[in-house]
Amino acid sequence: MFSNPPSARLMAFHLEPAHRSMLDYKLLEALEMVARAGSFDAAAKRMHLTQSAVSQRIRLLEERIGAVLLVRDIPVRPTPAGERLLAHVKQVRELENDLARRVEGEGAGWNSLSVGVNADSLAIGLIPALAPVLRGHRILLECVVDDESYTLDLLKAGEVSGCISTQAQAVAGCEVASLGALAYLFVATPAFAGHFFATGVTRETLTHAPAAVYGRKQSLHRRWLREAHGLEEGAYPCHAIPDSSALYAAACAGVAYAVVPRAQAAPQLADGTLVALGVPPLPVALFWHYATRQNAAAQALTEAIQTFAARFVTA
Repeated sequence: MFSNPPSARLMAFHLEPAHRSMLDYKLLEALEMVARAGSFDAAAKRMHLTQSAVSQRIRLLEERIGAVLLVRDIPVRPTPAGERLLAHVKQVRELENDLARRVEGEGAGWNSLSVGVNADSLAIGLIPALAPVLRGHRILLECVVDDESYTLDLLKAGEVSGCISTQAQAVAGCEVASLGALAYLFVATPAFAGHFFATGVTRETLTHAPAAVYGRKQSLHRRWLREAHGLEEGAYPCHAIPDSSALYAAACAGVAYAVVPRAQAAPQLADGTLVALGVPPLPVALFWHYATRQNAAAQALTEAIQTFAARFVTA
């Protein structure tokens, strides 16, 4: 379905008219699969092909495009040209699917949309907020979860069609909208705070108080410990928990202190289950990145995400 794109200008490559039929779906499928799997061998297994057949398809696509599309490393990853091509393919597929549904009528299938989201947005109610749009536009949502500092990499690689990110700079073929700033608080149970932070939150007390941090990447909490107190990883005890709800549960259980969205902690702060530590809130600016060319379902999703942010994020 990609063999005759409506306009070569959509491609971010300078193509001669004679080459406008170069986008062969089988070649593009190989590019997507290698980029997703991270290796030619893994892609070949998923496609039920030999590795040499997959490699041949990638070489042919690169010859037709006139650019190297993959970095042959471990793992294999798209080059900037490959990222642009993958993003374009995703947009075209979504637009074609939308057109098919419009032609076939209301009962024609579902919209599948993949988005890069930070775990905290899910924890404070993103899915319930999107529910009316998901039902109304028959959207099947694939949430690819990562720290908000890294979600834009998913969009650049063509793995998602939109993402919530801390980065403001738009990428090629996409638009960006400010969602405001999400306030993060340092919280713990009263007993935990009284035991570990009786003399305040200082470099010394932080080296003894167990922290609950998100995953293993350089999260907001890890960056604050390093930048505000000069504490590198290993200089403080911590639980590494790759799930926002479980991380928050660790704080509520009294086994750690945590940095969590104000909206998530509000009920427990109100009833005294948790207390805010003596650290100023950390505002984190968030942005929604989305494809310039969107179908109706994607446009509705963008509007719903902005409405969601207006409830929990300050301008």
